[in-house]
Amino acid sequence: MLLPTEVLARATLFEVIRVDPEPPGHDEPHPGKPVAVWSPAEAQPALTLIAALPRSAPHPCGQHPGWAIRAYRDALEPPLFEARFCFGCHEARLHGPAVPPELARQFFRPDGPEGRALLARFRACEPIPPVVPAGRMSSLPQPELALPGGMLLRPWETYDAPSLVAACKDPDIQHWNRPGHRTLAEAEDRIARFRGLWQAEEAAIWAIAPATGGPAVGLIGVADLDLRGGSGEILYWLLPAGRGKRIMVPATDLIARWAFDELGLQRVRITHSVANPASCAIATKAGFPLEGTMRGALLHADGWHDEHLHARLRTDVVSRP
Repeated sequence: MLLPTEVLARATLFEVIRVDPEPPGHDEPHPGKPVAVWSPAEAQPALTLIAALPRSAPHPCGQHPGWAIRAYRDALEPPLFEARFCFGCHEARLHGPAVPPELARQFFRPDGPEGRALLARFRACEPIPPVVPAGRMSSLPQPELALPGGMLLRPWETYDAPSLVAACKDPDIQHWNRPGHRTLAEAEDRIARFRGLWQAEEAAIWAIAPATGGPAVGLIGVADLDLRGGSGEILYWLLPAGRGKRIMVPATDLIARWAFDELGLQRVRITHSVANPASCAIATKAGFPLEGTMRGALLHADGWHDEHLHARLRTDVVSRP
């Protein structure tokens, strides 16, 4: 493929453009979003690939160009030329005051090594969008979610503080979840922190409580949220008053479905000590297959524990428990 070599010699700046589907106006650059700015040295590998593109016959695809490169002599001046590429119809169009008519429309092979390498360079310029856009979670109200057996997932309230204090004194919760010890005032502060974590889009924590009212008997939520990467980790515990009701498996499934369907995560994990078979059973029954063992991953009161890693993807087909 031919480029206007005299114009290239004057260029001091290049832009890579992700082209919009709207057609351009007459004698105007194709609209789009700049995704990279290159110096001549940075642009040279792409320019070399463009010059090496083999010619091709037209291949109409009914689409618009996907990528363009603009050359400037000065950032404050109009571009010297723009070359826009459609990798579907094999067409490249060059536009600019110094582009001779014979170079204005050319056809190239996009499926050869040069075409694939050029497209890869263009795509590498475009940032990967976040899986969950910032602000989505904080704009959502924290919902109440019904559980079987007359139980409910709801936001934590200040009157639930004694439940947090009790959890810190329960030997099983203390051993596996390491909540530390809290006074009533510290528990109230922690509940206020739960609300702050939602607004900060760092965690979503629910109380497990009777649907008819009353204090929390357990906790479940998604923490360690990475909204840009689309992942989080489910954590849970139950006080003795909530055990034996067979609610933790459906609660875990419900939180996973909320994380996928409402929040938009791609992957949710559960980790637990290999010495905690009850948690392993909950994860497996809730549709989180065991992926492996993380050696020496968490320090408990009795030393370092290996941990099981379970995970569930948004695309997994899981029956409701």
